Amino acid sequence: MASWSPGPRLLLLLLLLPPPSAASASDRLRGSDRVNPEKLLVITVATAETEGYRRFLRTAEFFNYTVRVRRWTGLTAPRDGGVQQEWAESQIPGSPWFWDEVVLKFDRNRVRIRNVAYDTLPVVIHGNGPTKLQLNYLGNYVPNGWTPEGGCGFCGQDRRTLPGGQPPPRVLLAVFVEQPTPFLPRFLQRLLLLDYPPSRVTLFLHNNEVYHEPHIADFWPQLTDHFSAVKLVGPEEALTPGEARDMAMDSCRQDPNCEFYFSLDADTVITNRQTLHILIEENRKVIAPMLSRHGKLWSNFWGALSPDEYYARSEDYVELVQRKRVGVWNVPYISQAYLIRGETLRTEVPQRKVFSSSDTDPDMAFCKSLRDKGIFLHLSNQHEFGRLLATSRYDTDHLHPDLWQIFDNPLDWKEQYIHENYSRALEGEGMVEQPCPDVYWFPLLSDQMCDELVEEMEHYGQWSGGRHEDSRLAGGYENVPTVDIHMKQVGYEDQWLQLLRTYVGPMTETLFPGYHTKTRAVMNFVVRYRPDEQPSLRPHHDSSTFTLNVALNHKGLDYEGGGCRFLRYDCVISSPRKGWGLLHPGRLTHYHEGLPTTRGTRYIMVSFVDP
Repeated sequence: MASWSPGPRLLLLLLLLPPPSAASASDRLRGSDRVNPEKLLVITVATAETEGYRRFLRTAEFFNYTVRVRRWTGLTAPRDGGVQQEWAESQIPGSPWFWDEVVLKFDRNRVRIRNVAYDTLPVVIHGNGPTKLQLNYLGNYVPNGWTPEGGCGFCGQDRRTLPGGQPPPRVLLAVFVEQPTPFLPRFLQRLLLLDYPPSRVTLFLHNNEVYHEPHIADFWPQLTDHFSAVKLVGPEEALTPGEARDMAMDSCRQDPNCEFYFSLDADTVITNRQTLHILIEENRKVIAPMLSRHGKLWSNFWGALSPDEYYARSEDYVELVQRKRVGVWNVPYISQAYLIRGETLRTEVPQRKVFSSSDTDPDMAFCKSLRDKGIFLHLSNQHEFGRLLATSRYDTDHLHPDLWQIFDNPLDWKEQYIHENYSRALEGEGMVEQPCPDVYWFPLLSDQMCDELVEEMEHYGQWSGGRHEDSRLAGGYENVPTVDIHMKQVGYEDQWLQLLRTYVGPMTETLFPGYHTKTRAVMNFVVRYRPDEQPSLRPHHDSSTFTLNVALNHKGLDYEGGGCRFLRYDCVISSPRKGWGLLHPGRLTHYHEGLPTTRGTRYIMVSFVDP
């Protein structure tokens, strides 16, 4: 092929299929046989060496097409279809422009396009204008993009391996905190854990939320020490999300040493530490890691667009999100996490305003700008990269709003608030103890959960007086009163019941075989013991089938004394462990008392389950 020269150019491609043999149609599809060039002629027009043009050449190579290129250069290159047709006719004088349709047979490891209106299998597929998006979708599959048996046919062709012993490419990591976002400290911590040399990464961070300024301030010294350079743009700059993204992208565009631009929104959870390395090796102009909300179909890409260029579900969307089809996909919209070559920004997207160029959503404006330039938006779901957070119901009116995320973001909630050894205990790996008959002790809550629960109670502050008269109860009377706050009072009842269902219920059924719990509980409360307030609790039975009692602070550090004595067995648990739950029968057999707290303040969380 002739070498490329700068300046406007128009390429006319004449593709001739090589001569045939007596092999089957399926063999010919694999390119193992050659077809007579007099039998099939395909003509196309291209104006630049775009990704679409390279896709066309890849298809031609797969079918063993012979490609003839006539190069037109200069400002006077003709662009009207008539001139192009005249050149095409000159290549095939006397040939008709239409032939009878043919039907071919193919083996099972092939994907073909069927014209359902005419029940035909097209030989040539062409898209122009808006139909190019559909052509991009079809190009994910034909002729050998992805098949049920073979998987992704072209995924490895363009991939490059970063050479060992050499510095990897320089990256500008752009982070955007555009709305109140749960678990932001964990997001910032994951930035430090990316498996990529920090000396080759520059950090740009835009924070649009005053609420998150303390979180970022806490991490800023670590981020400054970790990355080669850092830049923080705060809410005082009053930038719109689009303006902030334009600023970050232009920082890479203007820096000739910036080889890749990696954009991350704070509602992404990148669990694969190799993500940046993997995306760079895919060797695409633009590529995004596929991310979705845990257990949901909400993701960071669209498989298709509606006529007004908003979301539409493609036929393969569910399969891609659920990773039933794995590969690298050409899609019309990506957001929240993506990698762009710096050279692509400097040569093909030179304008500064990309995200703020219209009144639409910044990511929609960005994707449209790239689509209009013929730049493919690739999506990889070949690896598990992570997930997305749900943010729409994040209520920052709470002291610790992450506590309330057990429904919206259960995986992230578990990582932050459930004891790291809970799963081992549930799976029978020796973490469960039995200090007294039928009294089980197991790790349940993290230290952070215990601390934040106590802080929420003290922030609320309306502790009961430890009196028998209690207006919070249906009968207005408590037989064995404590100084406490009910979960209903702080709006945490539903969240705590979900914790019981998800974590305490399975443990109960493991420890008490044959018992099935409905994990119903109408009494869920935090108790406070103080020497000068209520130091102890007299012997009593609980109004429950079984009781959960979780220590929320440390004996010896936060208080002295305390503990629980089961009178029937004369068995004392004198040193409760913070975050560990005591599980014991409530009625009949386990008559018990709370031992005196002699110094400090002791907190416990109690649930009467299956009353």
